[in-house]
Amino acid sequence: MAISPPVTRTATRQIELRQICYSPQTLASVPDGMLALDYQDNARPDWREYWPIRQFLLNNVLAEDTLYGFFSPKFGYKTGLDSAKVHAFISQDHAHHDAYFFSPFWDLSSFFVNIFEQGDFFHPGLTKASQLFVDSIGWSTNVKFHVTHSQNTVFCNYIVANKAFWLKWLALSERLFFAAEHPDADPVLQALLKDDTTYGEQRLPLKVFLLERLASLLLMNEAKLKAKGYDCFQLSPSITPLNQFFNEAVQCNALKLAYDQSASPFNLHAFMNLRNQVFQQLH
Repeated sequence: MAISPPVTRTATRQIELRQICYSPQTLASVPDGMLALDYQDNARPDWREYWPIRQFLLNNVLAEDTLYGFFSPKFGYKTGLDSAKVHAFISQDHAHHDAYFFSPFWDLSSFFVNIFEQGDFFHPGLTKASQLFVDSIGWSTNVKFHVTHSQNTVFCNYIVANKAFWLKWLALSERLFFAAEHPDADPVLQALLKDDTTYGEQRLPLKVFLLERLASLLLMNEAKLKAKGYDCFQLSPSITPLNQFFNEAVQCNALKLAYDQSASPFNLHAFMNLRNQVFQQLH
């Protein structure tokens, strides 16, 4: 098997993928085709992978002709992809999008109106915190009703993007950092962001899950940014019972895509009817 170099070049752009390394074990097992992003000091575990990404973006000059990705050690496990497949997907795109994302969990992106409703289902309070944050930065997005689908739902921060995207993402994440930590920030929002919520057997602050949705929020509000998502239906579903409904998930996603393009209420009504049928089968 040919070994992929850690940095590759498309016709006009380089691709640099980094694995965030939290421990000697993850540092010693960086996958073929990736560079190490050393985070063994784990200085701010409360921010998860945001902190090493933030430090890289703040302390490095990004090249105009390079796409950067920062993946957790679970990227391969959660997606079934390796660096060669990531490189191939990007290299085959001649439209030169600003960002490419590789979101697993097709069931979680398909059966909810948007990524905020989905997050609130597992982490109550997320929708409220998201709306307060959006309001605090002067954006008009209504997070309850904005429809998301496979082409603007980014899970796990699995993004490979250019300088323009990452700098806008950094600016937005710094606003969230301010909201979560600055003494002059809105105390109601700050309390929500610091509140613990469930994550498997762990408990993590809610801010982590809003941070994970900033890429989607950015795509909703920055029309000039163009992104392309890997076909989520080729990736892994969640471990929830929703993973039983593959065909229904494909239909729900298609209806949301159609609604996004046409704004026809009939597409949205059809989506709601189908997804409610799925939810009823779970009870």
